[in-house]
Amino acid sequence: MRYFILVSFFAVLTMVGCDIVKEPIVPGGSGLVDTTCTEVFPLYTTRRVLLEDFSGFRCNNCPAASEVAHELDSIYTEELVVVGLHVLGNFAAPIAPFDDGVFDTDFRTDAGNTYAQDFQISFLPVGAVSRREYSGSQLLSEGAWGAAVADIIGQPADMDVQLACFSYNATTNQVNVTARVIALNDVAGDHNLVIYLTEDHITDWQLDARISPPEIEDYDHRHVLRGNLNGPYGDPVITGTLAAGDTTSLSFAYTLPPTVLQPNNCALVAYVANTATKEVMQVVERKFVP
Repeated sequence: MRYFILVSFFAVLTMVGCDIVKEPIVPGGSGLVDTTCTEVFPLYTTRRVLLEDFSGFRCNNCPAASEVAHELDSIYTEELVVVGLHVLGNFAAPIAPFDDGVFDTDFRTDAGNTYAQDFQISFLPVGAVSRREYSGSQLLSEGAWGAAVADIIGQPADMDVQLACFSYNATTNQVNVTARVIALNDVAGDHNLVIYLTEDHITDWQLDARISPPEIEDYDHRHVLRGNLNGPYGDPVITGTLAAGDTTSLSFAYTLPPTVLQPNNCALVAYVANTATKEVMQVVERKFVP
């Protein structure tokens, strides 16, 4: 059963009309504690899964892996959030000359480069499923993604993550959003909130070993990481403990990078990760256009 009602949570939200923030954590980065956002969502009480597909447009085995991610996405819909991260110079760096339109786009990001270095990624394709160890590894081949996803989805969640009061100003190219972390149970340990900016349906070149010649001029790149609202590892939202029923809210203003082609195809992905294990405990996606 995907949802169940926690009466005490909804009673509190109804009475005050906005988030309760007990001992809110003010991060040192871009987020600020916000208590003014009054948009209310039903609580999501089971774990969603974040599938990070590390890829590159010059990786000729990556399209087959991305198809696995898309198949899982079609099965699990809102329970699974897929993000494509283009990393590693051999596979993701553009090729000179940069004015001929052939493999001249740079889909890499500072955050993606950081993850590739910190997770010691040396080959592609590879993926992380909520950055949780499966069969002894956080990095998995596409053949293991399905089982690793199924191993998490449906588990009771200790927290819900929400993206509320979203707005996008096309004139200033700025996004405003409030991210909430709501403790469904007592949560122990330090946790950080990270927010991705992704862009879907980017048409560009891609190598694919399954065809001859292996170059695809109009490949549909999906769920591409384009930036981070608050850095690769985000802002602290839980330090020590967060009691059941408590909510931490952080407000963000972010200008889209000039590399974004179609803001209407963009989405924000917010997740909370345990800083000790790196495991993503909850994740949510909010598209610019539903």
